[in-house]
Amino acid sequence: MAISAQHLEEIRHLYLFEHLDDTELGRVLEHATLLNLPSGNTLFSQDDACRHFYVVHSGMVKLFRMSSDGSEKVMELMGAGEMFAEAVMFVGKYPVHAVAVEDTCLFAFDCKDFRAQLHDNIELCFRLMSAMSRRMHGLINEIDQLTLHSGTERLARYLLEQLPANVKQAPSIRLLVPKQTIASRLGIKPETFSRVLAKLRHDGLIEVHDDTIVLKDAIKLGRLAG
Repeated sequence: MAISAQHLEEIRHLYLFEHLDDTELGRVLEHATLLNLPSGNTLFSQDDACRHFYVVHSGMVKLFRMSSDGSEKVMELMGAGEMFAEAVMFVGKYPVHAVAVEDTCLFAFDCKDFRAQLHDNIELCFRLMSAMSRRMHGLINEIDQLTLHSGTERLARYLLEQLPANVKQAPSIRLLVPKQTIASRLGIKPETFSRVLAKLRHDGLIEVHDDTIVLKDAIKLGRLAG
């Protein structure tokens, strides 16, 4: 399904496109499609040839690798408005698996055409390099959080990042993926995740109701997050 003009504003603000003029962005859209991926379906597998990069319109995609013992290592959970696999267009093969964790709709952008635009436009190349450099610094900060912070700090930060905007009193969040998946994403063992969650509940900072977590004291949780 082709991307319509009504989606223009949704993708215009994304870091890879924010510095493109109307003509450049229009060409990107001409070679893009909107696709639906049912829950549990694979978008691509590790080492598949990279032909598209993606933006999540709705739903969620899990990016992961398989360890030697057959367990998943979740690299990222991509939600609405998030872009992924854009840097892979310069590498050639996807380094991870991508699977929908719920019914998902995505924008798919053609890598070959985007590279052709860059080949024809040196100024656009430099704008893209600048945007990707800023993106890289953000990822370095995330790696810092995952490697230098404790499991409690990582989980507290994760919970706060899931908060709906402008919610102040007894905010609640719904975990859209299994706790084991979140633990893998945060780089902690499932049993550690459970212990941290239990401690936060014991300390009166959260309440847990199945897949819903109520943040009882977001201010103290923020202090834990660092």
